[in-house]
Amino acid sequence: MNTNEIPKAHPELLDALHRQDEKAREMKLSKGFTEKVMNKVKSEESRFSRNGEYRILRRIAAIFIAAAFIGGLVFAAWQALSSTKEQPTEEANCQLPTVNYQLSTPVRFSDVRLDSILSVVSAHYGKAVRFRDEELRGMKLITTWNPADSLSAFIEHLNTFDYLHMTLQEDTIFVESANDEEDE
Repeated sequence: MNTNEIPKAHPELLDALHRQDEKAREMKLSKGFTEKVMNKVKSEESRFSRNGEYRILRRIAAIFIAAAFIGGLVFAAWQALSSTKEQPTEEANCQLPTVNYQLSTPVRFSDVRLDSILSVVSAHYGKAVRFRDEELRGMKLITTWNPADSLSAFIEHLNTFDYLHMTLQEDTIFVESANDEEDE
């Protein structure tokens, strides 16, 4: 069917459409009508464009607020996770001045990481520390160290702990896990 063809419909309906078409052609618009319509269209366009601009600005602001919120959550999570890992090291560092000033009295380490304990003790004896088993670094111990005793005596004392084996070779303290096979 061509677009110019009128579909076959009821004859009365076609007559009504023809009459409406003729009336519309005979109709004359007033001079001010066109201007009124155009002004109304322009005012509606400007109102919609202002709302559209505000809508865009609101979306941009919402994106920035969401980004700031997510950034804050990430920062807080990072702080929480990193502070729990660093906290034992800070406790050990707090004890360093005590060790330096009171070298003749015993030092008590209470729930302090092994790497922190050994950093204090090795600094006193002028030795280096090497961990062959990295998991042992975070092992927390409660022990006492007497700076007046020899380093060998302290190493022997720490070797009484389960899963811990330390040796002194030249100027280095080596730390490794004690194997169950050695105990047999």
